[in-house]
Amino acid sequence: MFNPYHEKTHLFLSSAHILVRKTGPSSMPFNTKLFEEYYSELIFTTIMLLFFLQLFSDFVETTYILLLMTLSLNQNVLVLLFMFSPIIFLVFRRTIPDKLLIVAGGVMIACRVVEPLFDSVARMVLSGLGVGCFFILFPALLLFVKSDEKNQSILTFGIGLSLALAASVLLRTLNFTIDLSTHGWGQAIGWILAVIGVFMLAGFSKKVQDVASPDPQPRVDASAGAPPRLRKRSLAGITFGLASILFFVSFVFSSPVVLSRWTESSYVAVVSAVALMTALFALIMLYRPNLIGRLTPKVVLIWNLIFVALFVLTVYVNQIPFPDISATYPIIVPTTSFLLHIPLYLMIAAFPIILIDFMLLSHKLASLELVPTSRAAGIAFTLGGGLYMLVLLFTLILTSVWGFVPVIGLLFRDMFWFIFLIAGLVLLIAIYKVKDNIPSFDAPSKLPRTETIVAGLLIVMFLGTLTGSIAFEARPIVQSGDATSLRLLTYNIAQGVNDVDVKNYDGQLEIVRDIDADIIGLQESSKIAGSSDVVRFFANKLNLFSYFGPKGVTGTTGVALLSKYPIENPRTIYHYSEDVDRKQTATIEAEITVGSRTFTVYVTHTYGRTSTKMILQNDILDASSGKSDVIFMGDFNFRPNTEPYNLTTSVLDDSWWVKWPTGVDSLGENNSGEIDHIFLSPGTIVSDCQYVTDPQSDHPAYWADIQW
Repeated sequence: MFNPYHEKTHLFLSSAHILVRKTGPSSMPFNTKLFEEYYSELIFTTIMLLFFLQLFSDFVETTYILLLMTLSLNQNVLVLLFMFSPIIFLVFRRTIPDKLLIVAGGVMIACRVVEPLFDSVARMVLSGLGVGCFFILFPALLLFVKSDEKNQSILTFGIGLSLALAASVLLRTLNFTIDLSTHGWGQAIGWILAVIGVFMLAGFSKKVQDVASPDPQPRVDASAGAPPRLRKRSLAGITFGLASILFFVSFVFSSPVVLSRWTESSYVAVVSAVALMTALFALIMLYRPNLIGRLTPKVVLIWNLIFVALFVLTVYVNQIPFPDISATYPIIVPTTSFLLHIPLYLMIAAFPIILIDFMLLSHKLASLELVPTSRAAGIAFTLGGGLYMLVLLFTLILTSVWGFVPVIGLLFRDMFWFIFLIAGLVLLIAIYKVKDNIPSFDAPSKLPRTETIVAGLLIVMFLGTLTGSIAFEARPIVQSGDATSLRLLTYNIAQGVNDVDVKNYDGQLEIVRDIDADIIGLQESSKIAGSSDVVRFFANKLNLFSYFGPKGVTGTTGVALLSKYPIENPRTIYHYSEDVDRKQTATIEAEITVGSRTFTVYVTHTYGRTSTKMILQNDILDASSGKSDVIFMGDFNFRPNTEPYNLTTSVLDDSWWVKWPTGVDSLGENNSGEIDHIFLSPGTIVSDCQYVTDPQSDHPAYWADIQW
């Protein structure tokens, strides 16, 4: 359902349409000169690439929420057709009309600024439409908008992608991994960029009109020597390579927090390292672009091979092999050693090669002697862009939900690393085809005014990312050592989504803040899509210690532990599953010392058939045997008087029944049938407890006060 902002949205769309129309041949001379004078291809390219990264992130996230998280197919699946937008090129016999590019750019800008204002369904449609417009605009720029300064344009693409990447990292860092320009009052940043983008689009439209597009597949005099025949598979190969780059950039480097969660590495170090390498690459391209010409085909191939190998190794060494033999479980995994972080940081150091690849592949398309027809381009970019990106997206999701997909699902178990290997190999093949086509650039004696400002902006963005990542890190206040009570909270946050499938970090944060618990267990706290980190968002906003359970590469539903007190000796325990879907389950174990008492805390999320739940309960009861002050909480998906519940309460006490022996609290609420529980060591005093039912999530938040 649309919200009250729709009038503002309509006004902006109308304004953008009018502005685009005024830039046509009938525009007044004053406007034409103004747009020409202040037009910057670098600024225009940067804004459009940044908007693509933001739109694609929101598109993947909303698609995941509405379609993939529940594996339910409905009418919403039709939005995936936006990924095939280049098929519109088939309508045109030879060339792409200039107006199509202008309209695509205008619609893309409009979608970017209005989609954060709506709920998940509208956001999915608008972000999908924006992504589709990018897939029209980008290939047309490379193939059908020719210029005598094609080398400079390709250099601009490389610097523009670097700027967009640096901006994305900064905006997420300044807002606890959620893009600041799409959230709350920070959306004003997006609107400012959109206004600049519309202005630049007007200047771009004038440039397009002034540059005569060549006739595709021109006739060539045989006596003059015809250019080499353009092979459609070569064109498709280049588009596959470009799509692989966008896949790496969109899913990983535009939000480096995912690398931190995959590897249990320092968030500050990872984010700062990615920002540093991005800024360094862009600065080199601004001041010493001639260095690109010194690269040999062999160096380019080896550099790519090193990057792909390090990336796959980074993921692979952090995955946990899950055998089908029950005797090998439970699998207990301690925190990751520093040695396993070495491939990660080497990979980050090597990652600028994909920015160079972006330039090489773009240069190949822009410098084709024989320009493909619009129909050939439409087929190539529909297959090599939209279809290929969708395949990568769905197979990546399948590594997490493989158990719910018959027949082929099993093939993707523990194969998270393999999806990136495929993307890397496709990129290697594409680069092999263009390795001999390395452009040469001249080093400028003096940077123009715009480029000088951009260089300063790059430095500011890196410093902003570095200081922001440090400044916004949680710094919990040391609690007094004489505490005699604790408030515990267990909360299934449903991937940060409310009960009507809308991303809802802020609403859930307020629930957690109001309860003000000392120890918090979260369930369903991670997902592949979206690139934001709800656990870090909560921990840094609330200034708490935190431990994120299963790594993001394991394909396991996330659980997390937050605490006002230091979390000691954390580790993750994986359990055997007898379910048909074999969905992997996990539990966090950690110690928290409060005063003179040390509590052993377990946070879990069980599901599946009764036998699977019994296995998990037995694992934790065995692990906690002989320990005093045990806290076992989570979303157990079982109710009182069921077999796994009775097993658990034969050893531990249910906090709700300790406080309310009749099952009904002082307010007359009977919550004895809930599936979210906090189990405690026998004899623990429960002074109060309550289920907070709220639409911020599809589960209630359950808290309990204990004392000693």
